[in-house]
Amino acid sequence: MKNKETSKYPFKRGNAKKPSQKRIDKVKDRDLSSFHYMTAYATVPWNHWGFGPVMKYVFGTVVFKFFLPQYFEKIHLLHIPVKHVDHELDEKVPFRTDRLSIYMDFVNVWIRPITMLIHRYGIWNGSKLAGEYLCYIRLAYEEAWKMYKKCFTTTYRPASDNPKILRLRRADPHYMCVPSLHISIVCLCFSFYRMLFEREGFTEEEKQKWNKELFSRAIEIGETVLYIKQHSVNCIPAALYMLTRITPEFFTPEQATEFIDALFVNANNVSEENKKRIHSHINFMYERLLLEGTMEDDWTVPVMRWLENYEPHTPSYE
Repeated sequence: MKNKETSKYPFKRGNAKKPSQKRIDKVKDRDLSSFHYMTAYATVPWNHWGFGPVMKYVFGTVVFKFFLPQYFEKIHLLHIPVKHVDHELDEKVPFRTDRLSIYMDFVNVWIRPITMLIHRYGIWNGSKLAGEYLCYIRLAYEEAWKMYKKCFTTTYRPASDNPKILRLRRADPHYMCVPSLHISIVCLCFSFYRMLFEREGFTEEEKQKWNKELFSRAIEIGETVLYIKQHSVNCIPAALYMLTRITPEFFTPEQATEFIDALFVNANNVSEENKKRIHSHINFMYERLLLEGTMEDDWTVPVMRWLENYEPHTPSYE
């Protein structure tokens, strides 16, 4: 029989032994960005607690329910309908190729906290917690696939002669926009660790420092997917709604609203009027999906209903 905590956190993989004060002291003053992602790659997949979640995530989900379906669609081996989801507000956010490095760092944003866990807890206990997080990431991909297999979604992207942008576009078929997994994963990251820091008894210093950093990085990625036109403003509320439905144990409507309202707050290249319009649109669509979803067991139903009825905007750069 499952205990109360296991029932609340279905992917919890055993209790992690509290680390020594010496270990805590070694990491508590460090920024998460200072932890090298290679430590996680070199340790987590190669032990009892991490091997299963890593293999299932990479080969069971990412390969077969994210990358391959898009390439098969591109070469016409799959025939899933593809619909544009652009919105007029997308043009209010400038196209910024200088943000590409932030976009390309997306995976390492959630890998570095795993390295922190390895340093703070040691490989064995740190991998227990890392494995739990990987199970949640896999869940996000699996749930997003429920939408993608019904209808692929895409956005128009401005012409560019930037070599790095061109390489990205050649590698990315760009058929899985709604819901945005970029948004889902970075919000999963900051909200999961908020929960974990409380549940596992992290120090107040660690919680304040790392919660702030994870949230600011989530906002940075959220803005960047719009700056480089990999997503539309319409991709964000669907991602937040999905996360609210599939991980209610730590991602709440309040956190979704907190994320939405923080987008572009410090941006000097988006007007105050357009910031308000972007916030209002994303909040309205999120609340609409949330309200309609209360009547459905399947979270995808209101998103598919919106998608079927949506008339996409064709931007001037198309």
